[in-house]
Amino acid sequence: MDSGLVKIAVLIQASNNFSRRIILGASAYSRLHGGWDFLYPATSTNGLQFPKGEVALPEGWDGDGILFRCTSDTLWSKVQNSGCPAVNVSWRGLKYDQSVSVVADPAKCGEMVASYIASKQFQVFGYVGVPHWQGYPSQLFDTIQNILGPDLIVFEFPDKKKYRTVLRQKLCRWVRELPKPIGIVTWSTDQARILISICLSQGISVPNDVSIVTCEYDELSAALAPISISGVFQNPNQVGFEAAQTLHGMMSGQSSAPPIGLVPPVDVIERESSKVVAFYDDFTQNCLRLIDHHLAHGINATKLASEMDVSRRTLEIKLSRTLDRSPSAVIDEFKVRKAKRLLSDTNLFLDDIARRTGFSSPSAFTRFFKRHLGCAPSEYRSVHVSGDFGIA
Repeated sequence: MDSGLVKIAVLIQASNNFSRRIILGASAYSRLHGGWDFLYPATSTNGLQFPKGEVALPEGWDGDGILFRCTSDTLWSKVQNSGCPAVNVSWRGLKYDQSVSVVADPAKCGEMVASYIASKQFQVFGYVGVPHWQGYPSQLFDTIQNILGPDLIVFEFPDKKKYRTVLRQKLCRWVRELPKPIGIVTWSTDQARILISICLSQGISVPNDVSIVTCEYDELSAALAPISISGVFQNPNQVGFEAAQTLHGMMSGQSSAPPIGLVPPVDVIERESSKVVAFYDDFTQNCLRLIDHHLAHGINATKLASEMDVSRRTLEIKLSRTLDRSPSAVIDEFKVRKAKRLLSDTNLFLDDIARRTGFSSPSAFTRFFKRHLGCAPSEYRSVHVSGDFGIA
């Protein structure tokens, strides 16, 4: 690598915010090292259904490195034949033994999303993944099935020839025939959005009959949904940052680059598509609704017991029996979930968020947030929103 401006081909379709965040993370790393000359695709082919569009490597590419989503055997061959250091940022690329990849940890994503939907007390679960012919590895699905059980109801995709013409029709029939209530995990935000639309068009309640959470969260697709979508924040900015860091090491002649770098997901952000309390007894349902309704007014266990017209001891016994947590722990959980959603999805000032989660001051809210999540609210928001990293 000479002393001139480093030239990097970015073969990542950029028509959704998830992929853009990966690119932003890579650019943040490059700025820390003098800036790179990125070949950025002005246009890319991408539909709202799989398969995602692919950005081709330009003929005769003579740059220094490649960041790419390895979405086909053809692209993998072209990248290999270029002789350029290259780092893949797609789960699909993990199937190639010779690839160097930096991706969100699929097993941890699966564990996070499955544990979340399991906590909702469903008896039945469903899963919408990807067609087998797309060649994605099975780590995500294996983890989800291991947690949700062998009776997980998996949507079977139509074959490749009929995919685009019958997919929605088959999804519609699958949703109608599912036992309900049910918790469904989807591979992508696009799928979650389409399922929500199908449910509402069929008179199926979301989240009471069908509760939906996605393994990734793309703001652009989610914004098109009739209701807000719960999803795992996979930290794509950090994926891009660490992919660029790995590529930089390869271009500098370091031979110790690990074949796979795994970036842990941050957490599940709960939104309307899975915010359900319908599967508890009447007493617990009423408690949860009261907590949600009065959260901004500083509700605590004593006030909740008064609202329910029971002693505090009775409240503690009943909630411990159904939720295995104390009333105070349940209230704190509501505060954490609402705070995470407001920090992720809004531009509200900290004092506004503090009031909406029942705190008298931003400092009290900050202390609570740090105690429960190990970081300041501003740090949490910067990871989810800004895409600016100062990681060495």
